Amino acid sequence: VVLIGIAFATKLVVQLWWRPKKITKHFSKQGVKGPPYNLFIGNMKELVDLMLKASSQPMSLSHHILPRVLPFYHHWKKIYGATYLIWFGPTPRLIIADPSLIREVFSTNAESYEKYEAHPLVRKLEGNGLISLKGEVWAHRRKTISPIFHLENLKLMIPIMGKSVGQMVEKWGKMCNSGKVELEVSEWFQNLTEEVITRSIFGSSYDVGKHIYHLQAKQIVFAAESFQKVFFPGYSFIIFFMVDLCQQRGTGQHGN
Repeated sequence: VVLIGIAFATKLVVQLWWRPKKITKHFSKQGVKGPPYNLFIGNMKELVDLMLKASSQPMSLSHHILPRVLPFYHHWKKIYGATYLIWFGPTPRLIIADPSLIREVFSTNAESYEKYEAHPLVRKLEGNGLISLKGEVWAHRRKTISPIFHLENLKLMIPIMGKSVGQMVEKWGKMCNSGKVELEVSEWFQNLTEEVITRSIFGSSYDVGKHIYHLQAKQIVFAAESFQKVFFPGYSFIIFFMVDLCQQRGTGQHGN
């Protein structure tokens, strides 16, 4: 028991302290800096704080949306430059903005960059989706679904999109008849996207599809909340239970 405890403690020290310190030193020698690593949480607290601060402020009418959608990138880029290192817990992330480096990652030497294993909560939400797959399984799955996105097949969705957009515009017109009205366009477009997807996939079973869509949205909320919490033993099981509960409710009501 003592030996197991020592081995476990040693592994924790290596993963949570020695390895991050070694990686930080390695990149620092190459001139790549970044916010300092914090034990256990990395830079997650600063990252979440920056995102919450950005989302709490009104957004100006501008195409310069980077400070809003990626506030941590915008903030740290001004301090450390276009290439820097951040930490998601004990896992490093190298942020790059140089077009030549990005081109090399995506095309020139793509096989050298392994996909990172997704968080268990993310895998539970997306399953064995194309994003998380790799190797021969990824190639087979991509080949299977590629025809769906051919231009001629996408054109078949135009009537569904047209019908949904027409209904949305009609609702806006009725609202405007009552006088001055303020619309939260992002919510309307989110509902529009949801409607087009569910009508395309479920057809006449639109109501069932919409219910499943809403349950998946709840699952995403639970998962997002878990990333903003300080970890304590057993907490992940609570989130897994809540996600499972949503899935069971969706399966049960779909079967009925």
